[in-house]
Amino acid sequence: MIRLVGTVFLLTASVAAGSFAAESLKKRVKTLKQVRIMLEALRLMIRYEALEVSEIIRRLSENCELSELGFITYLQKYSTKCFDDGEMTFDGLWEKAISENSGELTAEDISVISRTGRILGSCDSDGQLCALTGLCDETDRLISEAREQYLAKGKLYRALGAVAGAFIAIMLV
Repeated sequence: MIRLVGTVFLLTASVAAGSFAAESLKKRVKTLKQVRIMLEALRLMIRYEALEVSEIIRRLSENCELSELGFITYLQKYSTKCFDDGEMTFDGLWEKAISENSGELTAEDISVISRTGRILGSCDSDGQLCALTGLCDETDRLISEAREQYLAKGKLYRALGAVAGAFIAIMLV
């Protein structure tokens, strides 16, 4: 009886591990789509309103579409303290926020987001708009690659989890 319960538990755990791996690929696609929305919002704020960095952070944190981008919440939480005290620059705070809230993003994904922080407030509005347009294009490419990866590997991970669980169950019984 204990062997049967253990076998069922291992089978379930293997299936769950495969599903978790597939879900992390899906979450990466969703996060990149939110990054793309953020980049477009930044372009609009810079083009039509010429906002300061602190106001941009506030507006991004109020945007419901960006709720799962943890680094924006982090920026909102610590920006006034760091800017008022002068203990950190904006791009330093941006880098720290991303490094502590990167989740399932790849190094290439993080690079795009990091470059966004270095662009904001560093040059005139035309330069920022041009750079953000390039980042939008790069993010579109990353979204496409992530979607293809999810479609190709998501099913594989789920199936591998089930097969591994079945193999372990057969070995134990």
